[in-house]
Amino acid sequence: MNQPKSVFRRGAEFGLPMGCYLSVMSVAAVFADRVAPLSWVMMLLLLLGPVFVWFYQRRYFREMGGMAEYAALWMVGILMIIYGALICGLVTWCVIQWGRPLFMYEQLQAAIDVYSKMPELQQSELLKTMQNAIDTNALPSPIGYVSNMFWLTTSTGSLMAAITAAFARLNNNKYS
Repeated sequence: MNQPKSVFRRGAEFGLPMGCYLSVMSVAAVFADRVAPLSWVMMLLLLLGPVFVWFYQRRYFREMGGMAEYAALWMVGILMIIYGALICGLVTWCVIQWGRPLFMYEQLQAAIDVYSKMPELQQSELLKTMQNAIDTNALPSPIGYVSNMFWLTTSTGSLMAAITAAFARLNNNKYS
């Protein structure tokens, strides 16, 4: 008889497709300013993220014969997002480090260009601070960017997994 896999094992296994999903979304975001349709790809993936997590939580629910508790489904979601964010972080770091080393500078310069055209922001402290960051080379490093991205992804993903876990348990009389 097959023994069901633990929440931790399934969360790690589901982390691989989640990592691929998040990596595609992240790379699309990094190159969206150069290839305009990538912004649509990134937004579509962002909006479909809860469905993606729900799909794997529902899959685990079915594997457990419809007997998985809410906490277990939430934990599967949290773990798949954490492991996925680790994979995505590595991919994003490589892309920014070697594929697009001027990414941070280009993004900040683009923001300065936009804000400097707004009359109400031309003398603002925000604009001065952003220009000072460029002038003093105080831009975030790729690993700093990825670290912030990791924490944002895992914290918001945990909240999202809490919501999708509730929906994964719905209609549990048709789990097979």
